[in-house]
Amino acid sequence: MAPAEQPNPEDELRQLRQLVNHLPGIVGYWDRNLRNVIANDAYLGYFAMAPHQVHGRHIREVLGETVYALNLPYIMGALAGRPQLFERELVGLGGIRRRTLLSYIPDIVDGEVLGFYIQGTDLTEEADAERALDDGRRLFEISMANAPYGKAVVTTTGEMLLANPALCALIGYGADELVGRDYRDFVHPDDVAAGEQEMASLLAGTVTQISSERRYVRRDGSVIWMQRSAVLVPGRLPGAEDLVIAQFQDVTARRHAEAELARLAVTDQLTGLFNRRALVSRVAEHQAGRPWAAVGLIFIDLDGFKHVNDTHGHATGDVVLAEVARRLSDAVCEPNSAYRLGGDEFVVLVPDAAHDTEVGELAAAVRSALTGRYTADSSEFGLTASVGWTWGHDDNAEELIRKADIDMYRQKARRGQSAVRGNPNI
Repeated sequence: MAPAEQPNPEDELRQLRQLVNHLPGIVGYWDRNLRNVIANDAYLGYFAMAPHQVHGRHIREVLGETVYALNLPYIMGALAGRPQLFERELVGLGGIRRRTLLSYIPDIVDGEVLGFYIQGTDLTEEADAERALDDGRRLFEISMANAPYGKAVVTTTGEMLLANPALCALIGYGADELVGRDYRDFVHPDDVAAGEQEMASLLAGTVTQISSERRYVRRDGSVIWMQRSAVLVPGRLPGAEDLVIAQFQDVTARRHAEAELARLAVTDQLTGLFNRRALVSRVAEHQAGRPWAAVGLIFIDLDGFKHVNDTHGHATGDVVLAEVARRLSDAVCEPNSAYRLGGDEFVVLVPDAAHDTEVGELAAAVRSALTGRYTADSSEFGLTASVGWTWGHDDNAEELIRKADIDMYRQKARRGQSAVRGNPNI
């Protein structure tokens, strides 16, 4: 058998040098006199020096006086046989400052330290990323703390991680009382389900943002309306969870104003009863999609009211009308409802009457309730209510009013004829 070929020391050295030069980090060796023996290409490139400017030079000449003074305790520790690991900002190519993790490893032979190896890893990108993250976090915290509207950071399961001072003021709780709680604890029970559907859409990715107005319960039990806008922020780093950032603005005053405007739009200002617009809307809602639905309507007119206005003035007449409305409201129970069309004309809507006799019976009760004595400004008046009614299918509000009005005049004429015959109570 032929003898094995012996390795060529020069080849081994060349291969070792190639390996060292291809390492991404800086690698070097310094003897115990702090003279450079080895410096790989990354080391030379890091300091923008040629080989002759590093090899054989004292480490002070390569690092510069300032960095050398900072690193001297670690150098002495390595020469004492103790491995060193530390971070340092070094000035590299083009004067660029780079954060570097340095490892000084003693070269110990037979208990004697002959020098030390240097291995450096560039941490500049990581340091810049951490600095940017710190800056971003600080800006976010400043924004959270000083935002004029409520802001919160919530996990995808609903746990509150952050709540800014504005949100704490809105909801009436301290930040320590909100953090760690489920945000649903503060949502009005009637609004939880709708809010959950919105959140599910956000988490599923079917929408990129949700915005709605919901009721929230404050610490003192009062209820406020808040506009909530929220976005999903995906976790960018490994192991980082997705988060929801929500913004809150109190819209209670506007909601109340809108509700009041809506109420005024369908309310008679003098009596507080519903008005003609409300009647038209209610009839349309009742009949929508239900062509078979019957509806009854009672028309009411006050005999003798014109005399009250003419004799005592409209202010006194308004007092009487308000009392008529009160008596009418007492006589009409839900689901029936009372309305003032104008002047001394009132109607009662009977949406669920199963038969016309039911409407007729309520009409008689209404007439009885409104006919009688009224007092206003120390004066007493006697009024008689004339009523007419209708019941049927398909008619809109105006047609129902027209038919009931015709019936009212028919009933009034009949009563007048009966009075002539001596029976005024009919």
